[in-house]
Amino acid sequence: MRAGFVMAALLASAAMAAPAAAQQVRDLDHEESDTRVFNGIYDGEPVLFEVSKPADDAMRIDVFSTSELDPVLRVYNAESGDLLVEDDDGGEGLNSRAVISDTVAMRLRIEVTSFAGDVAGEDAAADVVEEAAGTFIAPGTFDLRLTTLDYDPQDVRAVSWNSEETGQIFGGEEHLFTFPGEEGLLLEVAMVADTDIGNELDPYLALRDASGQTVAEDDDGGNDLNSLLRYVMTGDETYTIVASGLSGSVGGYTLRVGPRREPTVQAPLQVVAIGDSATGRIGAGYENGDLDPSSILYQLSDSALSAIRDGGGEVTVRMIAATSDDPDFANSLDPYLELGFDTPLGFAVVESDDDGAGDLNAMIPVDLSTIAGSEELLDSLRIKVSGLGGSVGNYVLTVTDGLDPVEADYEDYLESSAAPAVVVPASS
Repeated sequence: MRAGFVMAALLASAAMAAPAAAQQVRDLDHEESDTRVFNGIYDGEPVLFEVSKPADDAMRIDVFSTSELDPVLRVYNAESGDLLVEDDDGGEGLNSRAVISDTVAMRLRIEVTSFAGDVAGEDAAADVVEEAAGTFIAPGTFDLRLTTLDYDPQDVRAVSWNSEETGQIFGGEEHLFTFPGEEGLLLEVAMVADTDIGNELDPYLALRDASGQTVAEDDDGGNDLNSLLRYVMTGDETYTIVASGLSGSVGGYTLRVGPRREPTVQAPLQVVAIGDSATGRIGAGYENGDLDPSSILYQLSDSALSAIRDGGGEVTVRMIAATSDDPDFANSLDPYLELGFDTPLGFAVVESDDDGAGDLNAMIPVDLSTIAGSEELLDSLRIKVSGLGGSVGNYVLTVTDGLDPVEADYEDYLESSAAPAVVVPASS
């Protein structure tokens, strides 16, 4: 009896909550504000709306779940029936978002459904009641928000060395910039999202050659989510820089082209002396089509090896991310340092460090006097620099006399995270 009562209560509640005809079209043109919000209930049938988009304006369409609904948004040209955009999780969390930026006036049909035709969430199964006659889906409520945006379509713009342009990405569009290439020179382009509150742009850059082929692209090579594209041009031809928002993200940006300069060639094995500094840049690796290697090996100079043989074996190896006067072309590098030996099977790691020098910088204090009597080990000793987690950027490597202390907070962290000793019980 109790189960039957619960079933009846669920069905009665759904009947009161669901609209009389969920599939009927609601005309929203009578609203005049730039931001309009409408309530809806999805109960298994698509919820439909129609609205007119004026010419020369863009319209952002958001569907915010006010229940456990995982909304899916589809926007059609109401006259032709063509699907313009489909989105599941383009908004925050599981919410949906679409931006229609066509310059022509258009009648839009908006369709809201649920992902997989069901209500999302761990308790979704509890919201579906099986009956002999079929399946009842508990209603999922949502808010539909329409925002009219001033839209200024961008023509192709020409840029040059040390130039800057700004723009506003409305989602799913590309802003194009032409650049007069010079063979053998390094082209650096930064795309930086505006810091305004509410700006959601995740910049994405691509570079096309004169034939239209994409020859380079970047997502997060700059700071945070900003893009930094680097490419050595292969010809005196016109290149096209393509600026867009990753996954249809929208917002304002600044695009900057760096100064005219030649690329730096980095040898895979370099030499460093005690008391000296070496600089370089870590990239995604030649094997991935990057200009820079994913790691570089260093060997100690002859003078450094002589000092170790004479008893000066206590040294500190430090790798820090290089600072830059221009944050748009700065590092995302998290230095990672390894000490080991060159063997017939490759580089053998003996010791490594991530943040020992503080501020994400790496440091290894080491007493090399223990191998001072072995010419073979000294000659094969190597220092390897790379970026933690595939991070990229410029660095400075130094080798100094003495054993510098590891940054205190980092040492405490290592001690607290150390695995407990394994105790083997004595046999009885």
